[in-house]
Amino acid sequence: MKIPPVPPIGHVVAYEYLWASQAGEREDGRKTYPAALVLARRLDGDVMLAYAIGISHKAPTGTERAVEVPRKLARHLGLDGNPCWIYTDQLNVFAWPGPDLRPAEYLSTRPDAKNSCVIGPLPSDWFRMVIDHLAESRRLGLLATQKRTV
Repeated sequence: MKIPPVPPIGHVVAYEYLWASQAGEREDGRKTYPAALVLARRLDGDVMLAYAIGISHKAPTGTERAVEVPRKLARHLGLDGNPCWIYTDQLNVFAWPGPDLRPAEYLSTRPDAKNSCVIGPLPSDWFRMVIDHLAESRRLGLLATQKRTV
């Protein structure tokens, strides 16, 4: 599987996402989810951190913060036809490349998803809106961060 040398910010990858609701009981995710890479930064030395937010078919409930993924965008990414949401109230941080990246073809039918962990890019205007929603979650004190393999 091909993994880019640096996290492709604004792209969706196949990743074993650890949801906040699972974090107390396990260190790894239960299954592979699409996850959008929203930020990367280099630590001292050669360690690159990637910041990812998860995409799920589960609709948000109560105080959860998420943005519904337009069906046209989900189809463009080669995801199944079910409604999905990108969660902006939780974040996974991990060393890139991490052991929890998975082949994109597990989740996507896009031809360019074969032999790669990258599913595809998000449109820049939609990605900006998601980043703004994520920043608002942080300002409101509603952002939960799961530090993975760092």
